[in-house]
Amino acid sequence: MERFYAAVSGRDADALTAIVDDHFVADASIEWPVSLPYGGRVEGARILRKIFAGMAAAESPVGPTALRVRSVTADDSGVVAELVFTYVSPSGGPPVPSGALERWCFDGDKVRTIRAYYWDTAALVATQPAPAPHDPEEKS
Repeated sequence: MERFYAAVSGRDADALTAIVDDHFVADASIEWPVSLPYGGRVEGARILRKIFAGMAAAESPVGPTALRVRSVTADDSGVVAELVFTYVSPSGGPPVPSGALERWCFDGDKVRTIRAYYWDTAALVATQPAPAPHDPEEKS
């Protein structure tokens, strides 16, 4: 986990690819709050690898930036990381100071699931531009 968050923070696509390849089960999943523009569940280590590497390699930062792990708590059911970060909207909206809890569950020593619980999804969604109004006179 520590290497994963360091790679996310450092926008290190190669490290993220290696971490997923070495430490995630084939059908691993991540779940982001559905109210976010990219929210929902994504399954499959190959897909996660592309998403994480793509975010890291993006020309402009997108999503959580300036990520810092505030605390980590573990028990027999998994690990929870408390994160603080600045959210940068894919649409270029204003950055928003934010945070989240991410719950990691494992299958042996491999990552099975990550579930993110963001502090204020409404604030993150508000950085998105409003959709253009539909002109009823316009033909599809």
